[in-house]
Amino acid sequence: MFRDINMLYVYALLGGLVLGGGATFGFMKSREVEPEPVVIPEPVVVTESEVGEKLADIDLLKVPCSSEYISQVGNDLLCREMFCRMQQRGLDSQTSGADCAGISNMNNTLLFIGMVSQHCAISQESTDEYNRCYQRFSTILTTGKSAQ
Repeated sequence: MFRDINMLYVYALLGGLVLGGGATFGFMKSREVEPEPVVIPEPVVVTESEVGEKLADIDLLKVPCSSEYISQVGNDLLCREMFCRMQQRGLDSQTSGADCAGISNMNNTLLFIGMVSQHCAISQESTDEYNRCYQRFSTILTTGKSAQ
């Protein structure tokens, strides 16, 4: 079967394979792009801004933490909340947002209880009336609608 094939064709085929393979390898090697070195930038040091310093100024607490203001309002929750928010500022913050949110929620709950107890009268005979009044205030507070 192979006797009829001239050896010249075999040599031409082998030479073509070697030359084609070498040319393809050289072409692919020349197209390779060297990866660029990764440059890691220097870390940025964050310093306190002027606005942050003004928000953390202890003079802001003079009015809400004064004894006159506390006796006028009846509690010191605004003073506590503002102090907590001030401690939240900066790189060396000592409180979390959850701490301050807890103080704020307590203040809002006390205000809500005071408003409901001022406007909704409760007695043994009128608990349904009180519940409707409470529900109306709760709806106004949570949805912003008057529920009329």
